[in-house]
Amino acid sequence: MKKFFTLIAPLFISAVLCAHPEAPTPPVNTDVMWHTITVVDYKPGTVDEAKVIIEKFETASETAGTTLPVIYWFEAGKYDVVFTLKLKDGPAALKGKWSPDGNTWWNALVAQEGSEEAALQLQATYNELIASSVTSVARIAK
Repeated sequence: MKKFFTLIAPLFISAVLCAHPEAPTPPVNTDVMWHTITVVDYKPGTVDEAKVIIEKFETASETAGTTLPVIYWFEAGKYDVVFTLKLKDGPAALKGKWSPDGNTWWNALVAQEGSEEAALQLQATYNELIASSVTSVARIAK
């Protein structure tokens, strides 16, 4: 019995320590398509500047051949825009910081902006325009 607890206790402790209850990974289901949905509230007076930067992001995506998000601009309400992006690999696409598409897109943005520093500055400028945002993972039946 002691050997059993000696084996199980470290496994249980490591499972508890490695668990991330704030961001569970949904189970893989081939009968659904997965998307990220992000709603963004820009700081007052910054929507037009955000649109210009988003166009640069879209141009980099087109150059890279990566999936463009579907964008809906709100006319009223708390948020200014919603982005939906299909996750080709389902929730597994969210496990790493960068997906292969993310690396391809980033490289295209760096080339477009002339340097990694310029691309980082563009991204920082865009982030400064955001008052708040919320991202969720959703699924829809095929």
